[in-house]
Amino acid sequence: MKTLRLAVVCAAALAVPGLANAAELAAPGKPAAAATREAPAEAKDAPARAEKLPVGLVKGYRGTSLTVSGSQLLFLKKGDRVDVLVTFDAKMEENGKERKEKVTATFLQNIVVINVQKPEKLSDAGAVELLLNPVEAQYAGLAVAQGDITISVRAPGDTELHPMEIASFRRLIK
Repeated sequence: MKTLRLAVVCAAALAVPGLANAAELAAPGKPAAAATREAPAEAKDAPARAEKLPVGLVKGYRGTSLTVSGSQLLFLKKGDRVDVLVTFDAKMEENGKERKEKVTATFLQNIVVINVQKPEKLSDAGAVELLLNPVEAQYAGLAVAQGDITISVRAPGDTELHPMEIASFRRLIK
């Protein structure tokens, strides 16, 4: 249960700072205008500016490569925005008994793709390089070590962040 709570807390913490607008890239480590109670007028057009950002490394951020299946990279290209999910075995407690359950958590949202290395065959692994702040890069490394990574491509212009509940089959079939 502690593992699941930790995953929920990490997912929630990482979902908030994502790359929502250009102002965040210009000033890493400072709170985004969208996170304040009243956003300044310039923040209203932030999603439009975010799409026009150059695709590459930016001061204060890291290029972090993740190995994923070739089929996940089929329609992925440089400049896309993605969510990153991790599937892992969580220890759950029910009626005093501990059991393992496979769960999936979205732990990064609205992340810019700065490079894609597609394999020759879809059955082989490829790599995606993501623009992450240092904390996000740490959690991406942890996620790779703990479970299986899935990349979910966003529609052009979709830059909204959403609170995400951890998915499990047990919750699905209740």
